[in-house]
Amino acid sequence: MNRRGQLSAGAWQGGIAGLLFLIALSFRGPLERSMTAHMLVHIPLLVLSGVLLGHAGLHAVSHLPDGHLRRWLTALRGFDAHGAPGLLFASLAGMYWMIPKALDDVLLSPWVALGKFVSLMLAGMWLAAAWRRAHRVIRLFFVGGFCWTSAIVGMLYQESSARLCNFYLLDDQTWAGRGLVILAILLPLTWLVAEMRGQRRRHTLRSERPVRSGAARSHVQESS
Repeated sequence: MNRRGQLSAGAWQGGIAGLLFLIALSFRGPLERSMTAHMLVHIPLLVLSGVLLGHAGLHAVSHLPDGHLRRWLTALRGFDAHGAPGLLFASLAGMYWMIPKALDDVLLSPWVALGKFVSLMLAGMWLAAAWRRAHRVIRLFFVGGFCWTSAIVGMLYQESSARLCNFYLLDDQTWAGRGLVILAILLPLTWLVAEMRGQRRRHTLRSERPVRSGAARSHVQESS
């Protein structure tokens, strides 16, 4: 992709990120009234908005002129060279907002609500950069750990006979638990499909490269 195409893709991703953030901000009240919607719609909206904003930022940074800002960002990239710190932060942020007390605090304190927005957006942005740098084994480790936690928390939500959140009913808690278990199943399957498609695409590109180089050499020989 050329420079103009990369900047255009970054602009689109930044625009969609802004739209998702506005949706999460505008519909915060209705979404936070339900535990299921809070955990499975509102929180993922903020993370996805951060991921898209992070991708847009990566496109912008790659075209920055040489200067102090680019050198500082390059040094920061060295800290997260293998993606583990970013994936760890994103995993911890996601796990923290599964805690019932944290969901209650969001409805009680505007400062905690602000912390939720900031931490989830930052987790998504860092995840976008760290995911590219991380080896497949590191990705598998963090995806497996997060999904395992999600499944355990989901089962606890379903099996508990008492309300774990003061602001949500027991039925809503049960549905949220079911959603977390479904998420724990769908997330690794989605990642596996994406990895297989990426592997197939890389294999296709490698197989096409010798054909193109051979065609170029034959064209040069015919011209000479």
